[in-house]
Amino acid sequence: MSEKPPQTTRSGEHWLSYILPVSIIAGLVALLIVMAEHPTEELQAVIPQEEWLNIVAGYLIIAAEAAAAFVIGAAVVRAVISYVQHLFDGMTQQINQTEQIRLRLGHMLNLGLEFAMGSDILRLAVSPSTGDVIILFAIVLLRILLNYFLEREIRSSEEFCGPGDYVPPIE
Repeated sequence: MSEKPPQTTRSGEHWLSYILPVSIIAGLVALLIVMAEHPTEELQAVIPQEEWLNIVAGYLIIAAEAAAAFVIGAAVVRAVISYVQHLFDGMTQQINQTEQIRLRLGHMLNLGLEFAMGSDILRLAVSPSTGDVIILFAIVLLRILLNYFLEREIRSSEEFCGPGDYVPPIE
C-alpha cells in the first residue's frame, strides 16, 4: 500500500510556499500606501543628551551605510568578475559556476541588507519618526523575502543539481 499523507503534506507545503511571499508582498504594498497617504510625524525627544547622542549615532549610521554599500558593491564586482572568468568554460562548468555566483551574490546582498537595517535601527533609536519606523519595517520585510527566496533557490538547486556538481543530460 502506498501512503497518502506525504502527498497531502507536499500539497500543504506547496500552498504555503505561495502564501508566505504573497502575504509579505501585500504587506509591503499596504505599507507603501499608508506611507503615501499619511505624512510622517516627528516624535518628541525624551533623552536630555540627544544632541550629543545624535552626533555619535550619526557617525555610526554613516559607517553602517558605508559598510552596506561596500558589501553590495564588492559583491556585484566579484560576481561580474567571476562570471567573466567562467564565460568561456565548458557548458557543464559554466552552469555550475553561474549557479554558485548567483547563490553567493544572494548571500552577500542579504549581508548588505543587514548593514542597512543596522543603520536604520540606529537612526530609529536616536530620533524615531513614523517614516523611519515604516522604512525599517519595509527593509525587514524585504530581508525576509530575500531570505525566503534565497533558501528556496538553494533547496531547488540542490534538488536539481544534487549536492555536487551539475551534469546536464545528454540530448
